[in-house]
Amino acid sequence: MKFKDFAVAAGVTTGISVLAYKKISDDMFRSIFSRRDKQDIVDQKYLDWISSSAVDQVSVNSFDGLKLNAYDIHNNDTDKYIIMVHGIWSSKAFLYERAFHYDSLGYNLLMIDQRSAGDSEGENYTYGQKEALDLTVWINYLVEKKNDVKICLYGHSMGAATVMIATAYDLPDNVKCIIEESGFSSMKEEMDHILRKNYKISYTGISLMMIESRMKKEFGVSFDDIAPKTFLENNEIPILFVHGEKDDFVPFEMSKILYNHNKGVRKIYPVPDACHVDSDQNPDYYKNINSFIETYMI
Repeated sequence: MKFKDFAVAAGVTTGISVLAYKKISDDMFRSIFSRRDKQDIVDQKYLDWISSSAVDQVSVNSFDGLKLNAYDIHNNDTDKYIIMVHGIWSSKAFLYERAFHYDSLGYNLLMIDQRSAGDSEGENYTYGQKEALDLTVWINYLVEKKNDVKICLYGHSMGAATVMIATAYDLPDNVKCIIEESGFSSMKEEMDHILRKNYKISYTGISLMMIESRMKKEFGVSFDDIAPKTFLENNEIPILFVHGEKDDFVPFEMSKILYNHNKGVRKIYPVPDACHVDSDQNPDYYKNINSFIETYMI
């Protein structure tokens, strides 16, 4: 083959490759950042519990004008609240089972619908970046309601990213501890994992670059803005890292990365045989969670 012919062939191959990566990145962008309204499957037991509980439907306005909704669930006269933050492609209903158990332990609950989910407004997720600012509004809602309230932040998957990124803001002393479950160390590392796992492509950097370019254009957000590990470097709020050892969606190793980046009070709880966000099925789960909360919610 002559050099000219080789160059033409190489150019065509490269062009095809770039188009393939662009299609992958476009498909991923639409699938992961766009709102998905789907009904969470909830056991009737927990629906009955919600309907029989003292529940206020409350709302706040986000920094950019979205109406955000939540359930404020009262439990006796305790001043202890858990703010519960769900993950991607779900709503507060996904956390009803966990909420049922926390209610039985005597906590008040603020079960929020993150932006673009459930009863809250919005059309796109930012995987914790804008959601963390929304969370600060919910924290202020509780503090204004009761200035001596004690708060634990609980979030899983994308909700875990939300609570971790929120530590970068000047949170009030009312926030006593954090439970993050199955959270990713950074959006870029998580996207790289998904690209390799689901798309089997070698040059993930090209697709990542295309995805980030579109993120910046549409949301004004970069991968650096969605990297919980970096936000934890100055965190002083006690935090428990909970992660299933068999999680293949957000790899267990990411919990170790997060743990190592956090320089303050920290504890890691590896859950044997658990996959993504199903650690609560372990018989020791609530005992470990409650022990951590009660240590710092004083």
